[in-house]
Amino acid sequence: MEITTGAYDKPLVTKGIFEESVTTLTIKWKQTHEGDDEISFYEIKMDKQTGVAVVRRSGQYTSELIFDTSKRTEGSIDTPYGTIKTDIKTSYITLPSVMSPKFEISYEMGADDIKNVFAVKFI
Repeated sequence: MEITTGAYDKPLVTKGIFEESVTTLTIKWKQTHEGDDEISFYEIKMDKQTGVAVVRRSGQYTSELIFDTSKRTEGSIDTPYGTIKTDIKTSYITLPSVMSPKFEISYEMGADDIKNVFAVKFI
């Protein structure tokens, strides 16, 4: 799979796990970030009935970001400087389909409403 985000200059190509049922969609992968000593493990879990997606990172640093197009949500990101709480405004979430092979979240985050599009494309 190929992961793109405005946070990085180039896409990450990695192996991952994609699981889908009638009610949920789950994507898992691992990656090492520049400057980190350990591998980070990621999981996206989306409840198809509510449309809410949760992105969790575990490892040396942890985070949990909740994406819901119907309301503002909150996230927490652990950094070397402490835990940062942030608000999230989700514009849209798209699921992989016959028309598009990617899972995508468009959102704004933080006091300055920094815009980003995060996508997982299955290749």
